[in-house]
Amino acid sequence: MHQRRQLSKLIAHAARTVPFYKKRLRPDAKLKPEALTQQRWRRIPIARRVDVQKAGDAIFSSAPPRNHGHVYTERTSGSLGRPLVVKGTAASYYFRRAMNIRGHYWFRRDLSAKAATIRRLGETPGNIPEPVSNRSWAPGHKCGPYVERDVSGSMDDHLAWLAKEKLDYLVTYPTLALSLARHAAKMGIEFPRLRELDTMGEVSDHEVRECFEKSLGIPVVDLYSAREVNVIALQCPENPHYHVQSEAILVEVLDDNGQPCAPGQIGRVVVTPLHNFATPLIRYEIGDFAEVGEPCSCGRGLPVLKRIMGRARNMVTLPSGEKIWACISGGKLMEVAPIQQIQLVQRKLDEIDVNLVVPDALSADREQQLRAALVEMLGYPFTVNLIYTDKIPRSAGGKFEDFRSELPTG
Repeated sequence: MHQRRQLSKLIAHAARTVPFYKKRLRPDAKLKPEALTQQRWRRIPIARRVDVQKAGDAIFSSAPPRNHGHVYTERTSGSLGRPLVVKGTAASYYFRRAMNIRGHYWFRRDLSAKAATIRRLGETPGNIPEPVSNRSWAPGHKCGPYVERDVSGSMDDHLAWLAKEKLDYLVTYPTLALSLARHAAKMGIEFPRLRELDTMGEVSDHEVRECFEKSLGIPVVDLYSAREVNVIALQCPENPHYHVQSEAILVEVLDDNGQPCAPGQIGRVVVTPLHNFATPLIRYEIGDFAEVGEPCSCGRGLPVLKRIMGRARNMVTLPSGEKIWACISGGKLMEVAPIQQIQLVQRKLDEIDVNLVVPDALSADREQQLRAALVEMLGYPFTVNLIYTDKIPRSAGGKFEDFRSELPTG
């Protein structure tokens, strides 16, 4: 009922002050909370990312509530070069901070310890601001030192920086963390003080946990968020799945018919931040897929997402038209060849281009073994084209995708 009350206020505000929503929400503009049933809610059209991008300034409220505080602007990195600009308020920002503090409490982190982040600091790799240090990494609390570093740079540089900083907590992208761990193992470098790896920005798969938790004894904690909507779900401290942060956001996981998925089903993620009245995003299809989970044994009572699957562009399309999730095991591929970086790109239905970074070109026999291993992982006899390159760049936002589809959509 608390969510319905907030949704009723958000709908009324958006219908009155946001041009994009005036027609979309006209039938529901004066709905009382008790009238906002699940059936009525699902009649509200879903807003896709491209719809919000095309709307431009029409997505912004002309009159954000004054008591929500100052308004700020946020720009997402943009998938495939299509950024998104949103505005937020002090009120919506406070909820983001509250969810982060909740994460610290859930995992009983030592706030007097030293924390660091390796992420994209500038909007583009060539525009890197000065690193921030001595900032409180748990707002409102007295904390130990905090340092950060831009994701650009070599593995050797990152490892030298980590060794110098002597961290207790590290926040970074899962793919970077995995590369760092593998490179450190080759160099014989250890990080005895590191208590926890916190991952964000990408899908955190089993290989990251296998490497850090089983091999190094360092727990991995994942955060599911998106810049335009802030925190979506926190990992449960007692289980590997995620709890939706329902006080701040409504999350729907929908099947192909627009109906809610049952536990065990995978569907598209549709979100509604409850407290951003500067850029209301009502039934916003974020582009991700997730698997719904059963109620959690921890007793917190928050909705469960069992797995975050990634975006539609991270799905392999078979020649039949069927879509499947790519399951690429870098560890197994490294048993075949000394791979430093690998990325699969699908541009044709029956072919996969493989961008490959290795110390030296592979022999014909090794190439054939690598193709065979990839075909086995993909579950279809694609033509595999190996493309040697010196480096596979991350996106403008610092993220890295093991698999990306560039097939036409629609």
